[in-house]
This record gives sequence, structure tokens and C-alpha cells, in this order.
Amino acid sequence: MEAFLHSLLGFQGRYDYPHIWDTKGQTLARFIEISYDTGAWKETRSCWQQNRQVGVNGRARQCGICAACMLRRLSVHAAGQTEPDDTYVWENLGAQTFKEGATPDFDEKRITGAMEQYAIAGALHLDHLAALSKSPANKPRLNVECFRLSQSLDLPLDDVKKKLEQLLARHKNEWENFMASLGPDSFVAKWVDEARP
Repeated sequence: MEAFLHSLLGFQGRYDYPHIWDTKGQTLARFIEISYDTGAWKETRSCWQQNRQVGVNGRARQCGICAACMLRRLSVHAAGQTEPDDTYVWENLGAQTFKEGATPDFDEKRITGAMEQYAIAGALHLDHLAALSKSPANKPRLNVECFRLSQSLDLPLDDVKKKLEQLLARHKNEWENFMASLGPDSFVAKWVDEARP
């Protein structure tokens, strides 16, 4: 982007990514720490679903089960924070079934197969990321991405590899702690267990 803007406008800017090696949970915790945030972050929205899809009793909510919501919930947990149950349609990720996790005020007819598939994908994205660095099949791809990052950030390749390994290890730890908080009988834990080799 720096090279593009320089070519286009003759402007030599510098992008800085102070949290590029942090998880979203670490970033949220740091934001709260340095901003003395009293909870305004809770008013932000991560869910990509529209209010007409996930509104409850005329009030906008987030679904709580798409990939963006799952990352948000994982990050809030990792940052040691909580949100009101009514933030999400799926208030209880520790429920034994997908339908039981939704608030009783959400019309059951609106719980579609597509929503469940989004939820499964969201959980599995985070689980796969937690296992990424230990997968021999992913080593070549990780090496390519480390090389690209090293070139674009102008950092030594070994530094990038080390920082990425640390980031993935932190994500794995956060994910395992989050899953433990849901309990082994949660519908999310069942999906993850079924998908693992």
C-alpha cells in the first residue's frame, strides 16, 4: 500500500501495525487498558447478519454464531471480559443443542440450516487456526506466507516465523480456554470433536 500510494500520489507514507502479532483478545484487553474504556466497546458490532435476520422482539442483536461473532466471543473471553446475554441471539454456546442455545424469544422457524452451517464453519475456522502450526500439510503454505510478510514488513524471515508461531500458540491457548468454558457437552464442542481427525 505504501508503494502504491507513493506511485499514485508521490506521497511516502508509512503504515504501522502495532498489533499485527496480537490476537484480537490481546488487542481488546490492551484497548480497554489504555483507553480506560468503561464498556463502550460492547456497543460495537461484529456480526455480518442483518437486523431483520437476527433481531429479537424488535431489538437488534448479533447472531453469536457466525465466524465474526465466534471470534468476538473468543476475544471477549480471552480479554477477561463479559457481555450481556442479550447481545446475541445464540445466548448460550454451552447448550447441548444448536436450537437450545438460542434465546427462547427467537422464532424457531427462523433457525435455518444455513444458520447452522454458518455456525459450524465459524467454530471450525477457529479450531483449524488453533491447529494450523502443528499441521505438516500446512507447513509449506505457512512458509510462503512468512516469506511474504517478511518482504512486505521488511523484517527478517526468522523473526516473522517466530512471531507467527507465537501468535498461533496464543490463539490455540485462547481457543482451548474458551472451549473449556463452554463445557464438553456444548453443541460447539460436539461439532469440533466430530470434525477433528
